[in-house]
Amino acid sequence: MATEDDWGAMHRADGRVFGAVYSEADQAGIKTVSDVGRFRVAVDGGAIVGVAGSFAFDMTLPGGAAVPTGGVTWVSVAVTHRRQGLLGRLMGAIHTDLDDRGEPLSALTASEGGIYERFGYGIATQQRVTSIERRRAELRPEFVPAGRDARVVEPLDALPEIMAMWDRYRVTRAGEVSRSEAWWKWLIKDVGDSGVYVLHPDGFACWKVDAKWHDGHPAGEMALVNMCPLTPDAHAALWSTVLSADLVGSIVARGRIALDDPLPFLLRDQRVLRTTNLNDGVWCHVRDVAACFGSRTYGADDELVVEVEGTRWRLGAGGASKVRKKPDLVTDAAGLGALVLGGVAPSTLAAGRRLTPRSEDVLRRADALFVVRPAPLCQTGF
Repeated sequence: MATEDDWGAMHRADGRVFGAVYSEADQAGIKTVSDVGRFRVAVDGGAIVGVAGSFAFDMTLPGGAAVPTGGVTWVSVAVTHRRQGLLGRLMGAIHTDLDDRGEPLSALTASEGGIYERFGYGIATQQRVTSIERRRAELRPEFVPAGRDARVVEPLDALPEIMAMWDRYRVTRAGEVSRSEAWWKWLIKDVGDSGVYVLHPDGFACWKVDAKWHDGHPAGEMALVNMCPLTPDAHAALWSTVLSADLVGSIVARGRIALDDPLPFLLRDQRVLRTTNLNDGVWCHVRDVAACFGSRTYGADDELVVEVEGTRWRLGAGGASKVRKKPDLVTDAAGLGALVLGGVAPSTLAAGRRLTPRSEDVLRRADALFVVRPAPLCQTGF
């Protein structure tokens, strides 16, 4: 287990792997949202050569229930100590810690896509990168709000309202996580003084603009930090506000607009919203099947028996329980992790050789059972 005395050396070890330099201010900011007791280090000759840790979250499941989740982070091993089993030992230590804390779900975002499936993690959300040419982006007249319910706020002054709005929003979308007051203050500081925060009675948005000029013409790039509408009216009002920002050439959103977001249908020209990249988002590893699959809702009033690495579970509208019946679906821990948030179809996993169905009819039932809308999304980086 890491100690307070390891904090600076942990940053240096992590920075060497990820090509980052953490200033004293950076270290102090990260420390406000970190519990050093949730970190583990590998030491050789008195030097830290490996780090892994976790943040404590509640992650929303389909239907709005949330479960305690370990947000695994800072996973790194020194280049001199690769292929010696350190990564496996660090991940094992983190998983044991999460189990001891009673956290039924583990989640992470991966710097490389080929690392974590062998540890039981499956891709449960996708990160969509989008770009909007603001000058061409215009809402259809019937969707332009008649009133001005959105208002710009100072984030620290309005922090209780922002936090309350986030808590209302995050339970509407599987994959979103809780944010403590300390996390919000760290995020606001990281966004910086250029951040613009807009509150609506049923939503919240935040962005910042990198000011640029092209021979006297505004060409600033807006980075959308959060887009959190709770209702269709709030969705239209917040986007109307965003699209009204001055001196902006393009609006870029990295992992802030879900694949099923209806924004294109509100625009005069649907093609204005361009998807420029599509990456893996959150990877999930189900530590407690009964707690996770018993807490989520399903898309059909049905149940199926799923075998996961030798253990059979009846999953569906009746909850989650161990059984001895013949399995309808067979998968591994990573396949189960991909299913938990409801954004990955079993038929997709079957086509990718990650899941084996008993029959085509069972596979059709499985798609109806496990896939839900809206699509899962996580706007919190960890």
